[in-house]
Amino acid sequence: MNVLSYLMRGGPIMYILIPMSGVALAVILERYLYLRREKNGTMAILSVLRNGALGKKEMPEIRKLLEKANGSHLIIGKILSLFLDRRLSEGDLEHLVEAEALLEEKRLKERMWVLDTTVTMAPLLGLLGTIMGIIASFHVMSVSGLGKPAQITGGVAEALIATATGLVIAIVSLGFYNHLNTTIREIRNAIESSARLLFHLQDHLTNSPSGQIPVATSPVGESFASKSQPHPAFNAP
Repeated sequence: MNVLSYLMRGGPIMYILIPMSGVALAVILERYLYLRREKNGTMAILSVLRNGALGKKEMPEIRKLLEKANGSHLIIGKILSLFLDRRLSEGDLEHLVEAEALLEEKRLKERMWVLDTTVTMAPLLGLLGTIMGIIASFHVMSVSGLGKPAQITGGVAEALIATATGLVIAIVSLGFYNHLNTTIREIRNAIESSARLLFHLQDHLTNSPSGQIPVATSPVGESFASKSQPHPAFNAP
């Protein structure tokens, strides 16, 4: 008997739990690869900016790195590329960086709700499957009495498969959900640190010789620019 056939003995609720586990695994794989790429790129830029603040990196080299990050569609590249626009004043730049960070942050959290829902729903579905199996076992008892103990105990054992499956799915999903959320917080903190370092290096950066890349100002950014006091780009939960 293969694994799938064994799991299907858990009752009709397995037709929901098995596809749910497949969707959760797909989200885990996609988010893990995406966030690992973002984290590696963000940490690399943060390391260069630290060296720049200490005078170990030249400004043209930092400009080139930011242009490359923006071209590779990294979140940090889209946010920090605003520093390459010489048309922006320091006040407008602070608000635009904040606005862009808020807009881009949702990309880090895409599809995380799937894992959150799986962690909550899978054990409940497993419990429902077990209750349905126990009801079926009691139905056998009411019809044939205690003359068929094998059917009664076998039905209860099969019903528990649903609960075990739901718990396994929830435990695995919860582990990866927490790991991915930790990675998201690390990326957010690194982006905020990079932005602060670039504010420190802004005068040297804008005056360094290099090609200027165009930066589009979104309506949301303009609304933030109208505020008087800047706020941190990311607020840690």
